[in-house]
Amino acid sequence: MYSKDSGDKKYYRVLNILNRLNAGPVRIADLSAEFGVSERSIQRDLERINMTGFSLDNPQRGVYSFADGVSLKNYNLSGEQLSVLVLMREMAGGMGGAIKDAFDQVFARATAASPESPFQAVGPRQLNPLTRKFYEDIVFAIENHKKIRTSYASASGVKERTLCPVKLLASENFFYMLASADGRETDKFAKYRVDRVKRLDILPDEFTPPPPAAVRRVIGAATSIWGVNEGKKTAVSLKAEGAAADFLQSKEILPGQKVSRPDAAGAVTVKAVIRHPMEVVPLVLHWMPEITVLSPDSLKAEVKDRIKAYLAKA
Repeated sequence: MYSKDSGDKKYYRVLNILNRLNAGPVRIADLSAEFGVSERSIQRDLERINMTGFSLDNPQRGVYSFADGVSLKNYNLSGEQLSVLVLMREMAGGMGGAIKDAFDQVFARATAASPESPFQAVGPRQLNPLTRKFYEDIVFAIENHKKIRTSYASASGVKERTLCPVKLLASENFFYMLASADGRETDKFAKYRVDRVKRLDILPDEFTPPPPAAVRRVIGAATSIWGVNEGKKTAVSLKAEGAAADFLQSKEILPGQKVSRPDAAGAVTVKAVIRHPMEVVPLVLHWMPEITVLSPDSLKAEVKDRIKAYLAKA
């Protein structure tokens, strides 16, 4: 039986929950009874684990499991070391600045995600107190299938929305909520950046959650938030040389990425299938001139337009 007098209780629990998750799904009610704490305390432990980089799924009310592709076997660290990383991540986040940035880099290397789980390697943005509260409220709403009412700031202004949240994703240092609009098709989801939420109320009304397979279909093979729930699939082809060729042979960046064997000069052809140009454009701009777009012409034009716009301001 767990003793309340044992060491740092919070991180003892985190270590134990990590190991339990590695063995299979965990139930909040069971953990609450075993550790002698409230169910909300256990939920905060799970939020801490999720925010640290170990992506979690919520297959049914009160039950959590590692997301597909997540396993402690993917990490070259012991359970104790992983628990320490959870603690250090929080401490570094509180210090901010160069200390936080340096630790984020260390944590990313230590817990690099497998190719099957592309989003979990992305470090979450340090949350201010208000955004953190919204994050925790969204987690609670997802867990309990509660509708939420939000004031959300989009490009067209601040609007009131009633939403049914189903999943949180971390990408490019932001948290995104995947949710369906109340009263509309429950398997049609939109993305909402959590830091753009201005007000959030959890409503007493419940909604019927979609099957996990429906959410997985929306996320698909996306490797960043840009490819989630976007337009039709587009085949792209790139040519990479030098360091860019080495990079793309060693790391899967694009959805469905396939890399040819190097030619005599070491260049490779990279093929992928995207749903949004911004799944590729940042990569091309970062590695220019060692990456060129072979097709489609629309992607070539997108890159050229961005370069022209930049040069016009430079």
